[in-house]
Amino acid sequence: MDFDTRSWLQNHKGKATLLGICPMSEEIVRAAFQEAAKEGFVPMFIATPRQVDADRGYTSWSQGRLVKFLDSTSEEVGYKDPYIVARDHGGPYQSRRDRGDPSVELEEAMIYAKELFARDVREGFDLIHVDATEDPRVEGIVDLGEVADRTHELITYIEKVREEEGLSEVYYEVGTEEITGGMTRPDDFERFIEMLFQRLENYGFDRVIEKILFVVGQVGTTMRIDMRNRFDPDQAERLLNVVFQHNLFLKVHYTDWLNGSDLKKFPELGIGAANVGPEFAASIIEGLEELERKERETIEGKEVEASDVMKAVEEAAIEEAPWRKFVPKGVEDRDLDNFAQKHRREIAICLGRYVYGSSEVEEAKRRLFENLKKYSDIENPDQYVVDKVRTFIRRFVKAFNLGGTV
Repeated sequence: MDFDTRSWLQNHKGKATLLGICPMSEEIVRAAFQEAAKEGFVPMFIATPRQVDADRGYTSWSQGRLVKFLDSTSEEVGYKDPYIVARDHGGPYQSRRDRGDPSVELEEAMIYAKELFARDVREGFDLIHVDATEDPRVEGIVDLGEVADRTHELITYIEKVREEEGLSEVYYEVGTEEITGGMTRPDDFERFIEMLFQRLENYGFDRVIEKILFVVGQVGTTMRIDMRNRFDPDQAERLLNVVFQHNLFLKVHYTDWLNGSDLKKFPELGIGAANVGPEFAASIIEGLEELERKERETIEGKEVEASDVMKAVEEAAIEEAPWRKFVPKGVEDRDLDNFAQKHRREIAICLGRYVYGSSEVEEAKRRLFENLKKYSDIENPDQYVVDKVRTFIRRFVKAFNLGGTV
């Protein structure tokens, strides 16, 4: 690895927090590199199996294509410093092939996970999140001992592939923020860490323990259609006390839409890293919404077909995005259709990332940009959207004290 993440974390403990950026689109990647070049920080790109996989996620990138795009884009924008490529939530029942499917046996799901991880390390990923907490065949929470067993099996497999093929070393992230993961309480959180370490030692992989960098902790953050979030600093401190005792760092997921005062607590408390994805993707949809308003003003009175880009995003999101998963408690199944129609805009902005690459949205976006270039003073609508994303990235860079930490 050209950049040693553990050294950075140790040097900036209590001072700065790494920002994990989901590479959900080309615009987000460009915005991240442009902002990193300007502010002087190391971006960390975190890709889930649903976004990036060999058989393609909803971004249409495989691991190799993502790495090539990161390389070419960093060069294109003049970013010459290191960046981190990370896998987010890899593991059994985490890919588009097996997620939520109880008909897939564990052995097959583990094979899928191993195939994913092997390709990750072959393509040069730096950080691998092994999340073995999902299992649609199990009612409720998977036993922590079983989670530790599966996590151990996957980490040792990755290490064997890496060593046999002479591949670069990687760091690991374990655990989950999901309530169903069974490790939200500090005692369970610590018990999982100790069980995993014990298994690695028992099977002669104690050398790998120092490569486990992050443990994901549930500190109140979540994903909601109304784009509200909360942070529990007391819970964070309890989990931080555990990870620090084991020479580890806490990673927070779903940091989207937290207010600035909460975000500023992250480096103060010593939180190592925080992931953001939906908020950056939402900024793209908000950018398109702003451009559509400009388009309508510009073509008013002209015989020009409007793009109706927001209508396209809304309809595609309601039809294809997994919005039902994020419906507030208390909404009955029979009311879901009414809920969707009443919250079309929120669903489009919050979950539009799932359909951003659909043919309907692509066509509407093409028409929008064409109209703007022809009839308005906006010469580069692509950069307009990138700049919109940059403003959202910037608030995290500022709150996490990342400027000048490269």
